[in-house]
Amino acid sequence: MPAQQDSTTQRRRPITVVVVDDELMIRRALAETLTRGGLDLVGEAANAQDALRLVVDVRPDVVLMDLRLPDSPGVQAIEQLALLAPASRILILTRTEQNRVVEAIVAGASGYILKTAPPKALIAAVRATAAGESVISSQIAGKLLQRIRERDIPVTTTSDNAASAIRAALTERELEIFERLASGRSNHDIAHELSLSTNTVHNHIASILAKLHLDNRIQAAVQAVRSGIS
Repeated sequence: MPAQQDSTTQRRRPITVVVVDDELMIRRALAETLTRGGLDLVGEAANAQDALRLVVDVRPDVVLMDLRLPDSPGVQAIEQLALLAPASRILILTRTEQNRVVEAIVAGASGYILKTAPPKALIAAVRATAAGESVISSQIAGKLLQRIRERDIPVTTTSDNAASAIRAALTERELEIFERLASGRSNHDIAHELSLSTNTVHNHIASILAKLHLDNRIQAAVQAVRSGIS
């Protein structure tokens, strides 16, 4: 019986977060918001080098990180974090939806949140990131997928084989949704287009990710583009 209680407690542990920003006032504001939102702030850093050491040491669920840091380009820091602490998901803090956001996601970030976002939106974004979701707008998703289309080699025999395997794994409805992920559509847009509820779309996407062994919808969208299913 005690073992069951311990297991339940462990499953319900607070999401752990490390905040990385060179502005002290912003770190303090974020710390207060995260704590009030029931999240566990386990560390702060003001630059990339300190962030790397801290994240590797404490292994937080989420790294909430400014895209611009004084000692390193944010994208470079993301690449290093993704390599050294792959289990910690990175949520970018930014002032504007700019091209650097796309580069950050390509480098390994799970998404981004604007610094002007209200506290509730910030908390929701951190929780979604910890759950493996990608927090990005449809506009940024579209730019990201276009970039992948421009970089990748045209459909080959390998991608044809991948497409066949994907079509075999997914149901007809899942395949319809999978195809639409490649355009960066939101759950709401997909639901409206297919006359489904957003909850039904969410459940189908969860099933798609599980069947294809993917972590989030961005990976699914990238897979759709690279396999030629888009």
